Amino acid sequence: MSQTFDALKEKISNADAGEAKEIITQVKQAYDDGQIDESEKNELMDMAKSKLGGGLGGLF
Repeated sequence: MSQTFDALKEKISNADAGEAKEIITQVKQAYDDGQIDESEKNELMDMAKSKLGGGLGGLF
């Protein structure tokens, strides 16, 4: 795993829904730049999307 992957994963784990949208853009850019591979991109996107769809789920 790359440092970029680890850094983005850490950002997502600490992000709220608004930040997750911005991080999705960063994930796509990192993939386009060759900093992360497709499986890493998919994992990060799934994590970020779960933040977006989480809503109130984290409160209960």
